[in-house]
Amino acid sequence: KQWYQRRVAITAGRNGVVEICKNFHESTRMLSDRFVNELNRHNYVTPTSYLELIYTYKNLLGKCRDKVAYQKKRYTVGLEKLDSARSQVSQMQGDLQALQPQLVVASKEVDEIMIVIERDSIEVAKTEKIVKAEEVVANEQAAVAKGIKDECDADLAEAIPILEAALSALNTLTPSDITIVKSMKSPPPGVRLVMEAICILKGIKPERVNDPATGKKMDDYWKPSQKVLGDMKFLQSLREYDKDNVSPPIIKKIRNTYIPNPDFVPDKIRQASNAAEGLCKWVCAIEAYDRVAKVVAPKKAALAIAESKFAEAQKSLNAKRAMLKD
Repeated sequence: KQWYQRRVAITAGRNGVVEICKNFHESTRMLSDRFVNELNRHNYVTPTSYLELIYTYKNLLGKCRDKVAYQKKRYTVGLEKLDSARSQVSQMQGDLQALQPQLVVASKEVDEIMIVIERDSIEVAKTEKIVKAEEVVANEQAAVAKGIKDECDADLAEAIPILEAALSALNTLTPSDITIVKSMKSPPPGVRLVMEAICILKGIKPERVNDPATGKKMDDYWKPSQKVLGDMKFLQSLREYDKDNVSPPIIKKIRNTYIPNPDFVPDKIRQASNAAEGLCKWVCAIEAYDRVAKVVAPKKAALAIAESKFAEAQKSLNAKRAMLKD
């Protein structure tokens, strides 16, 4: 019976749609005739127009059916989820009742643990007292280490700006500047003097040649200097020079032979070559840094000892702090 009633309803609805579509088509045709009579302009109403109307209705009906089906699916899924939640709540209520005896036992265990905690609290208080005392010691050792470090930084503050200025001067030099110095056949005395110092710092040995004036053998650094200048990584090697580990005999020779030389001054060297001026500044900076580093070295050793003691105290302190957390 229900199926029959549903079919009757569908048929009635379909007949109604047919009547409406027919009405749309007929009224449009009549309006088109009026349009021709009044304005003498044609608007053609063809079977294709009627088919397009039906096609539009069909698309609209499909979208409405999809929307209804989607809403129905959401409703069905919602009902399923509600039913699942109801089942889970019922299961959890049963589990809770089954766990009730275990909760009683757990409550008793908690009371016993509280007694243990109260007893351990006394030990914790003692440990906290020890930790505070060790914190005071650690802070004192940290202050000592910081004081030594500040002294080292203050001493280095004299040489670091000189070294940075020398490196900046090196950064202004280009490979073409170095090539100009290298290509000098008869370099000025100032250029020779600077390159001698460079070769000594880099551990380059001189050639033994005859002195034109006396005929005796003498050290000549110019040919070795040209080889050094020909190295594509020459400037990079100066920037990366191990200034903290200069050999004592080498730095002694630089300090006694070249630094006191009145001609070994960047301003005077500039008159011979701008590139040589930058190299001269670098040599002076290495000597100044080494001079300060010799003063700072014992302080650095004392700093290492102080930092080691502080690290040990901090390690012991952290271990006791971990005990407190546990």
